[in-house]
Amino acid sequence: MSFSLIGRYFVPRFSLSAVNLLLEVASVMDGQRTETEKEIVQDTNNLFYKFTELVQENVTAHQDVQFYADQLFITSKYLISIVKKATGKTPHVIIDEYLLKEAYILLGYPEKTISQIAFDTGFNSPSSFGRFFKKHASISPQEYRKRQSL
Repeated sequence: MSFSLIGRYFVPRFSLSAVNLLLEVASVMDGQRTETEKEIVQDTNNLFYKFTELVQENVTAHQDVQFYADQLFITSKYLISIVKKATGKTPHVIIDEYLLKEAYILLGYPEKTISQIAFDTGFNSPSSFGRFFKKHASISPQEYRKRQSL
């Protein structure tokens, strides 16, 4: 190996084969990192998919983020980061959206009273259901039902 004087320092001159070897090692390491990143993304997508399935199945009984984190064997903080990366929304917002969809469906059954729907969707009272619905739909459940029957 030979040395070159650069400024005040002697720097080793690498042969072309040594540089190629270093580039090849860097490329292999980059490929491994990419595979690991792909696995992480796949795991994250898998957890998000499982989260949405769990919400669909349990939204009327469980509206708390901790329940879903426990079911997935992860922390609520990690669940929040996964859902935010996937959708830009928090898990709580996703849960509320599914709950609102369920309320829309149930309000389509005229034989069900608003009170029954409130309890069927996991609310403790018709008034808390009404506040939730009005907050998210901008109209009351009764008004929504009237508009649907026209």
